[in-house]
Amino acid sequence: MKTAKKLLLPLLALIILLTAGCAPKYSEWTSGRKAGAEVVETSKQIEDYTLMEGNAEEFTLPAFFSDDMIVPRDRRINIWGTAPESQNGKVVAAEFKGLKGSGVIENGEFCFYLKGTLPAGKEKGNSLVVTGASGVRYEFQNVIVGDIWIVSGQSNADLTFYGSEKHTKDIKALYGEYLDGATEEDDIRVLHQINWKLLSKSNIVRTYEPQKNVMKNTSWQLATRKKVYGTSNLSSFSMLGYFFAKELYTLNPDVPVGIIMAGCGGAPLALLASPEAVEKFPASLKSRTLTLNDFEIPTSGIYNAFMAPFLNLGITGMIFYQGESDALLSAEYGDALKTTVEDYRVKFGSDLLFLNVQLTSYGFESGGEDLVGVWDAVPEMRYAQAEVKIDGSIGNYEIIPTIDVGFRKGDADGAHPYYKLDIGKRGAQIAASLVYGIGDIENTGFPVPSKITYNKEEIVIEYAYAGGGLKTLNDKFLEGFEVKKNGQWEYAEGVIDGNKITISMAETEGVRYASYLRYMSMDAANLCSGTGNPAVPFSVEFN
Repeated sequence: MKTAKKLLLPLLALIILLTAGCAPKYSEWTSGRKAGAEVVETSKQIEDYTLMEGNAEEFTLPAFFSDDMIVPRDRRINIWGTAPESQNGKVVAAEFKGLKGSGVIENGEFCFYLKGTLPAGKEKGNSLVVTGASGVRYEFQNVIVGDIWIVSGQSNADLTFYGSEKHTKDIKALYGEYLDGATEEDDIRVLHQINWKLLSKSNIVRTYEPQKNVMKNTSWQLATRKKVYGTSNLSSFSMLGYFFAKELYTLNPDVPVGIIMAGCGGAPLALLASPEAVEKFPASLKSRTLTLNDFEIPTSGIYNAFMAPFLNLGITGMIFYQGESDALLSAEYGDALKTTVEDYRVKFGSDLLFLNVQLTSYGFESGGEDLVGVWDAVPEMRYAQAEVKIDGSIGNYEIIPTIDVGFRKGDADGAHPYYKLDIGKRGAQIAASLVYGIGDIENTGFPVPSKITYNKEEIVIEYAYAGGGLKTLNDKFLEGFEVKKNGQWEYAEGVIDGNKITISMAETEGVRYASYLRYMSMDAANLCSGTGNPAVPFSVEFN
């Protein structure tokens, strides 16, 4: 008997080894795209230097240096501007809340920072004073300290509360009561930049090269109803931008919020990226322009006019809603987006949080016109926006899915869904988690694959931001997954287990989720987090 046991043990070990060796090995999906280099936070670097008295007889500050302006917290506060060549070698000085700084004019320009940084501050009555020679003095009153954000993209980022004639009433009916809460009691500052103001012979030249100043009459404003809703499309503010700022401030009223409009309806990504970034784009996305009212906005034109003036400002982050105009070129969009975000971070000197609004669901017609072409390619753009999150190639990058807050039957505008409040709230909750530590990103984020593995028998998708465990909306049967087999996409049944989805199908070539959704129908794709946040549409193909 002892001899039999001695023979049996090695045999069992051999069987276990052979069985393990026969188990299908998993491969992990990768895009092959590399993560970017670590960002150097130059906007936080403060060095000591010798202060000087101002003696410049003449200089000019950017127009947005104004009463009611906001300056960045916990970052250096830069003072910059231009001067006649005759002032070269002269000094400009500044002071704010006990911090002082000075700089020398060189080649008709100056840029210096105050010595030290300040925490968030909402108290009224503080003035920023910039001085030169005796009698040369600029004083800006009611200046506060907080976080500054940019809202950029194309028309769905640019869509104002005034909207357009065909749906102004719809927007007002939806949000009129909400806007009653837009008062000067909020420590929110807004800065309008509308692309239509560029469309003149005198202003279109601002799009040709990076600008150091904004257009005339562009200054910080209190976020009151009058300044947010406005009296026309030219004076109304971005719905997405205001909702994001308002909700972020509501979540953390200790930190004032500034928000800058820097988008343009119809703009491809190449108009919103710097010339240096576009130079690195894939060829198909490189030399793109936009014609509006017979004026051609060149490549990098919106960046030049609306973003370049703020490079010294100290930006916390950006909420971005763009992609429709590039939807037919989505195969190479991820590379261009990665290049754009990395370049923003170098230009602004900040590892800014980039919140990307994934394209939503749209109607089939708008204003009596069928929405075809790029609109049918919208799902492909959603996948491109998601891929750079899944592969980790862009750090500090978060996706805001919107397939559940898009076009609804009866809406007058199929191309511009009105429901920007939900999107603003989602972005604010993510930002509050990551920037302020208010809320847990695992619960406020939206389920997105963090790892996808596969073998000949099954696919396993691990999710980030599962909110305690994935589930389906209304606890219905899981819908929305497909796999690719023999070059064709087909329905796939997925099984939920905590933060994982397992699909048991043999010989697959890829997997995707929420592949169509031209208009809102969450019965067709119903995965969500334990906290009810809808999952991000995505698509990957295996090597």
